[in-house]
Amino acid sequence: MAEDLDHSTKLAFNRTWLAEERTLMAWIRTATSLITFGFAIYSFFAIPSGAGHELAKRHVGPQIFSLGLIVMGLIALLLADLQRRIAMRDMKAVYPDLSRFSYGEVIAILLGCLGLFGLIVVLIHM
Repeated sequence: MAEDLDHSTKLAFNRTWLAEERTLMAWIRTATSLITFGFAIYSFFAIPSGAGHELAKRHVGPQIFSLGLIVMGLIALLLADLQRRIAMRDMKAVYPDLSRFSYGEVIAILLGCLGLFGLIVVLIHM
């Protein structure tokens, strides 16, 4: 089937595939920012001495907020991967012989595992 396609169709497939890959990488950057910001807020209020320590003792707000950011980053990552998988399934239905390996998906999975591990650590320490 791939041999039957003309050059412009193959190039169009490659452009679409690369666009999906760029979109996934943009979502990975967003999820990384959310997860990192959540850890930073949690770490700031977990310091036993410092300006925010008394506030952290009286209020649970910053810890819950940081937990929410971490969870939101993981959900964004999951939805981005789901969106990409649906788009790739649709493309593979039209062009079954044209498929490529996605490094972005590998990065998304690794970041998701790292974020999930961090979320478990934060939940244990709360």
